[in-house]
Amino acid sequence: MVKIIGIKKEKDKYYVDIENSPFYPDGKGGQLGDRGKIAEANILEVKEGYVVLDKEMKIGEYEYEIDEDRRFDISQQHTAQHILSAAFEDIASLKTESFRMDEEYSTIDLNSTNISEEILEKAENLSNEIISQCLNVEEIMVEKEDLEDFKLRKSLSEKVIGKVRLIKISDFDISACGGFHVKNTGNINLVKIINTEKVKGDLTRVYFLAGKRALKDYYQKHLMLQRISLKLTSGLNDLERKIETMIQENKENKNHLKKLAEYAGEYVAKELMNNPIIIRNKKIVYFKKENEAADFLNNFIDLDQFMLIVEDEENHTFSFFSRSFSCKELIEKIKNKYGNEIKGGGSEVRGNIKGELKVEDIIKVLNDF
Repeated sequence: MVKIIGIKKEKDKYYVDIENSPFYPDGKGGQLGDRGKIAEANILEVKEGYVVLDKEMKIGEYEYEIDEDRRFDISQQHTAQHILSAAFEDIASLKTESFRMDEEYSTIDLNSTNISEEILEKAENLSNEIISQCLNVEEIMVEKEDLEDFKLRKSLSEKVIGKVRLIKISDFDISACGGFHVKNTGNINLVKIINTEKVKGDLTRVYFLAGKRALKDYYQKHLMLQRISLKLTSGLNDLERKIETMIQENKENKNHLKKLAEYAGEYVAKELMNNPIIIRNKKIVYFKKENEAADFLNNFIDLDQFMLIVEDEENHTFSFFSRSFSCKELIEKIKNKYGNEIKGGGSEVRGNIKGELKVEDIIKVLNDF
């Protein structure tokens, strides 16, 4: 039973004060907190001394449930972190500066940015070797003054007072910790490093999965590789080479298409200059963008004699190019005429605007330009 001694509602959530709460808080020691139910209300968050529920409760005593599957998952991730941190220290003298457990993955921050693939592989292999040995994971309660009898992986803060809980993994690792842990390393099944990144200037963040999370990740990625392999009609062992070949072919095709678009742009430019729109002795050429040829028009239009206007109808933009009169001045007149909803700007020789405009609206401004 739990005893509710206070309730506060905020929006659609209920913040409930609990006497001697049995629920482990979110974020304490870097790990996830408990979930479960109090009577018929679901626990959404757990904090020190109170929980957040999805249903209204009254002050009093209630039956409660703790999600034991979640606790076991947390235990797998947390013990795996102890093993992985000890493995990095054993192999490369790398210290774990911080640990964080999320719903999807967990991370440790190591005190170096120079961590090779070889070190990562060795640490992972050693961790899985420790897991496969099915070593006992013990909880030891000791007085703080007796800690000198134990070789802790990480020194304890001076702020800690009273008895200290130690988690001992056979002769492999011993650390002070208040979180959830498995009883035997074999309960973890597997640990897998899935990514690394450099953070905070001089640290490497290692992302990892353990237990059911790691097995689920393997299953999903294996299925994905199988589907890709079938689509590319390639065996798994040849898949990387096949993809590299496709990337190279795609790059070559893009270059070829770019050349074709450039040739098309040159042809279209000649056609446009042969049939300009004449507005108050100004020669205007207009093109509605339908393909990549539009990107090359300004290279082939004689901008000393013509203004080029390219409309991108899909993105509601107009681009202007000219050396015969000011694009900047034209854009300002368009914005003044059609209001603040028209955005854009540019230089004397080129510019862009965005807004709900038609080419006829721009021609009206050009008639007064």
